[in-house]
Amino acid sequence: MSLKDSMLALLVAFLWGAQVTAVKIGGAELPPILMLAMRYAIMALFLFPFLRRCKRTQMVSMTLVATVTGTLHFGLLYCGIARVDASTSAIIYQLATPFTLILACLLLGEALKLKVVAGITLAFFGVLVLLVSDAPSGTLTGMLLVALAALAFATGSVLTKRMGPLDPLALSAWTAVVAAPQLLVWSLVQEGDQWSAVANASTQAWLAMVYTALSGGLLGFGLWFWLLGRNSMQQLTPYLLLVPVFAIAVSQALLAEGFGPRLLLGAVLTLLGVALCQLRLPSRNNLAVTDSTGREAVDERR
Repeated sequence: MSLKDSMLALLVAFLWGAQVTAVKIGGAELPPILMLAMRYAIMALFLFPFLRRCKRTQMVSMTLVATVTGTLHFGLLYCGIARVDASTSAIIYQLATPFTLILACLLLGEALKLKVVAGITLAFFGVLVLLVSDAPSGTLTGMLLVALAALAFATGSVLTKRMGPLDPLALSAWTAVVAAPQLLVWSLVQEGDQWSAVANASTQAWLAMVYTALSGGLLGFGLWFWLLGRNSMQQLTPYLLLVPVFAIAVSQALLAEGFGPRLLLGAVLTLLGVALCQLRLPSRNNLAVTDSTGREAVDERR
């Protein structure tokens, strides 16, 4: 992986990590669901040309994936972040990885190695450390909403795998077009006096919303898809572990939320568990070594 691609992968991790704080800042003044609807409306303006890449035979599949990953997943996530601090949200959201692996095992028949099972167990235990606290009921509700958002994302990922292959740019465009009106209806039903909140929102809140659309959404995913075309998923996966690290760092710098022992313990356990799930170790029977000529050789160790 080139230095340029490594730096861009770091940038993506930062953009996605900072997005958690942006959601927290914007959601403090804007109704979360309506804020998300506006985010997708902005994204749809830029992604609209890619709708033509959606095949007619895939419209039902893309609509289902868009509803789960766009409307349900992000709707639950924004509502959860509005009720709990950004650092805790970033940690709990890491459950998306073990949820995805579990669903892939149940629905796609993919095997779970012992290392992955250990990682899943460790990640869930880390989140349990955060949940078992004397926090207000609203905060606990927020934590559960973020966990459900992670489950929704995992469900959408497995659906995408099962119904695919789906064009990523077409799927992004279709998600924006489908999710925006769905979220607007959701907001009208659930959120009261939302238009008054929109009229009185500060410039900071509006900038946070625009950031989630342009930087965290369009730029982040655009770079990620570009990197996927140049590098393997195994090369890029470790950079995803930096997303919660950047999320915590940005939230501490801008929001000064505090970082107590419980949060530290939960973060360490969860991130270690996710690392076990994602990082692939070389096989003992197929280790790559470099010979004296500088070429890669294979050492078959018995």
